[in-house]
Amino acid sequence: MIKMQVEAENDKEMEMETETETETEMESEMNSLSTSTSTLVAEVHLNQNTDTNSNSNVATQIEVTEPKQQQQQQQQPQQTVCLTVAEKLRRFCYIGTFDVPIFAASTLDLTVENHFPILLELCAQISQRELVECLGSVLGAGNAEQLPRRDEALLVLAVFLSTCRDDKERTAARGHFPLLVTSGKDLLLFVKFVKRVQSLMKRKTPFSRTIRKAVIDWYKLQPLERLLELWSLSDCEYCTHRDLLFHCHYTSEKFDMDILAALRLIFTPPKEVILWPDHLHPLNDFKELILGIAQVRLAQKPEEALPIVQQLHLGYQHVPRILLTDPQLLNILLPKMTYDQLLETWQKFLNVFKVHRNDQRSYTELFFEESRLRDANVEPIRLLIQESRVIKRNRVVTRGVVPAVQSTFMNNLYKRSFGLNKANGLRLHITINLEKCYMAKYLNGRWRSVKYLDAVLAFAFGYYKSESQVNVQIWYDKSGKLKPLPWTPIMTVDEAKACCERQQVVKIKQTLTDVIDNALNDASITYDAFLVLVPCATRGNPNNNSDELFRRLNEYRQTRNPNAKFIIISLRENHGSMAYSKERKENILELCGISEQMPRLINAFVNGKFV
Repeated sequence: MIKMQVEAENDKEMEMETETETETEMESEMNSLSTSTSTLVAEVHLNQNTDTNSNSNVATQIEVTEPKQQQQQQQQPQQTVCLTVAEKLRRFCYIGTFDVPIFAASTLDLTVENHFPILLELCAQISQRELVECLGSVLGAGNAEQLPRRDEALLVLAVFLSTCRDDKERTAARGHFPLLVTSGKDLLLFVKFVKRVQSLMKRKTPFSRTIRKAVIDWYKLQPLERLLELWSLSDCEYCTHRDLLFHCHYTSEKFDMDILAALRLIFTPPKEVILWPDHLHPLNDFKELILGIAQVRLAQKPEEALPIVQQLHLGYQHVPRILLTDPQLLNILLPKMTYDQLLETWQKFLNVFKVHRNDQRSYTELFFEESRLRDANVEPIRLLIQESRVIKRNRVVTRGVVPAVQSTFMNNLYKRSFGLNKANGLRLHITINLEKCYMAKYLNGRWRSVKYLDAVLAFAFGYYKSESQVNVQIWYDKSGKLKPLPWTPIMTVDEAKACCERQQVVKIKQTLTDVIDNALNDASITYDAFLVLVPCATRGNPNNNSDELFRRLNEYRQTRNPNAKFIIISLRENHGSMAYSKERKENILELCGISEQMPRLINAFVNGKFV
């Protein structure tokens, strides 16, 4: 018994010694791994210098290297160029955000106070040359069809000129001011932002000396016809120009005689213009037109302005809005109005023609002229929003037979517009969520009278009818796989809507990465952009971020198309659906809700105007 106890104690001591030896060996291995410059080199040295069993070395090597290799594989696709200051400013000019690629239609209204701290920091980091190149590409005449609006770009210019401390940089940027601010509306909007910036900087004067010089130079470089056009507009902008010139002390500056006379015309009331004072003599070549516009402004009734408008061939922009209540006067102005002006005034003019049915019929026929509709390039989503402005959703639940809603004039125009838009030459892959539970639902936010399916058709079927290479897919079950939507080029929008309703999709697995996987498996066509239309894009995002989607898109860009873009439209959301990287270029854009600016944003993003 004593011998057995001694042998047991010896065995325990041997086991403890082996455990301590293995622990020391593991500690030495981990220390060598942490201090080595590379895991592979350290493991080679460990295999050469240690006397432990080779099997244990292989096991530790596999345990250490496998997670390291997985981390390296995950990090390799994400190594990309970070956003520069100019790219952040360019993104702000298009979608109103700096760090994340999210455009929310409900937050389009510009708030200078919210953006000023970041703009102040970015403007301090960019040179005037880079800023002028950035704003020149945004505000240039060739970019008018892709820029949603000019407010954000003019705010960037206002912040830079008001806060730049380098005299040479500020003076050089001021020299490009007349090239960036190309219209009177741009000038007044720029001055509005300057006043807000001056207030945030707690300065006593509304304009700095640099801003005054820039404004005076702008007036000096304008052609005489442009200045007379500013005065002739009937929306009271000439009054704002008068206040601006007064604050800039224009009388102490030297102008050409005709330019000075045009500026003094802005300060002259219509009653004095009719008397034609001496300071207007340099404008004798335009005397008849100036006197005619002044008489129209003094007219109290439409009948008094009618012969003057007819004789001088005045346009809609020259007639005061208070006089636009006579059908005869409107019939003279309508042929010269642009399609945008027709869309801006159709509700008011329809009420004017309400009693005169023949005139109303002739007025509505102007909208349906195919040549005018095609030249105007009006997107279906814009007409859908125009119609929703006069429709209020009935929240009362009725029982029994519900009468059919009569088709409106704007609804017929919306259906007519499909296929009349200019083709951009894009190869599009469109994916739609057609779950049955969303088909009859309405959107949230501002456009609550628009149905989800109508918004889907306005985007998807609009691109399908205008572009030549469009592949429309839908999720059809819980597998996450896609199948083609059986649309045909000869379909009308009503037939396309009925086709969507016949799909009867009950429940799906909405995974955004499956869209790219579907395109990778299709070798017959290479796409320029992926457009995904969903109620909300929060479903199907691992860890609620864009890492996996970015990795798949980067794989497609490396193997198929280096300029491919991914665009998500979350139709029933007013904010972003996932966390995006604030530094890297992910080539992903998310649009929330609906807006008239979205087709322009999509075209600009696909064409690489911003990232």
